[in-house]
Amino acid sequence: MNRLLLIALALTASGASAASYVTSNAAAKTATIVVDASQGTAGGGLNFNGVVKGAKSFTVPAGWNVVMQFKNLGTLAHSAVVIKGTTPPVSVTEKDAAFPGAHTSMVMQGLPMNAAATAKFKAATAGDYLIICGVPGHALGGQYLGLKVVAGAKAATYQ
Repeated sequence: MNRLLLIALALTASGASAASYVTSNAAAKTATIVVDASQGTAGGGLNFNGVVKGAKSFTVPAGWNVVMQFKNLGTLAHSAVVIKGTTPPVSVTEKDAAFPGAHTSMVMQGLPMNAAATAKFKAATAGDYLIICGVPGHALGGQYLGLKVVAGAKAATYQ
């Protein structure tokens, strides 16, 4: 029994599964996505959910409400903002968010270590987007994930 507990703890400590980053509520037309900044050492800490340069992507149904739960696990300040397109820009502000409310506070300054924030927005328009860190240089350093808003999708995914 103790051996099984140790194995379970080791697997948990090694990183969260993809399923733990997204949940869907089709009845409420709401997707909850988790964006953890600086999870591990990938990209020298400039990563989201332990991956860099959009290596993973969320898909959410068009027209659904999205709850983005953000946490900064790193020592540097980080933020999250959803932008239109597939190429990270040099700099962004709250005004560059693709949807109203699709950003954490302090986009350019970033939130300090262990800070958490929740951003709520409606994924109103189908298309390709990025979730980037708005701290200057971080997105260009690879700190971003993909976000696809898809007409006709039935659930949110992360892969």
